[in-house]
Amino acid sequence: MEEKRVVNTSAFKIVLTALNMGLYAVVGLLTYFGITVGGIKFWPAVIVPATFSVLFGPFIGGVGAAGGIFIADLLTHGDALLSLSVGVTANFTAFFILGWLTYNKYTVKRYLLAATGSLLIGSGIIGFGLFLWTQLFTLPGQPFAPWTWIAALTYFGWTFLSEIPFLLIVVPPIIKTVKHSLPGVFLSEG
Repeated sequence: MEEKRVVNTSAFKIVLTALNMGLYAVVGLLTYFGITVGGIKFWPAVIVPATFSVLFGPFIGGVGAAGGIFIADLLTHGDALLSLSVGVTANFTAFFILGWLTYNKYTVKRYLLAATGSLLIGSGIIGFGLFLWTQLFTLPGQPFAPWTWIAALTYFGWTFLSEIPFLLIVVPPIIKTVKHSLPGVFLSEG
């Protein structure tokens, strides 16, 4: 019987977080195809931090997602304060929660429920955060136009509906394949 090896060092955690961050930014930039609704990008790249959150935990998933979206935002719209206020906050929260609910407790059913719930929370932060932002500031490339609550709900809906298919359809087979191919190369709790 083969001995399972668990990698659990600070250096390895930093590398995984940086890998998550970099992959999230690059995959995001390559797959959003310039499609935005109200400044919110079409973002299939959510599969990257979701996978890292499930496999390696909430910290690696959340911090990698926060850093990755920050890099992608700087390269697309360039407003660092907007990204830190809304995008980074939403991504960190959503993927931290996803990792917290699924890391070392993964089942497909648990993942599907956790992914849906965590994306609802992240999408809510985006909708509400942009509502607040537009009350005080302009969105990149747009005139000053404070959003109404209807606009906030619309963009909350767009964020959720444009990302949930990727989380529910693409991530579970990735998790299954990685866990089957690389047993024992996952971080233990702690």
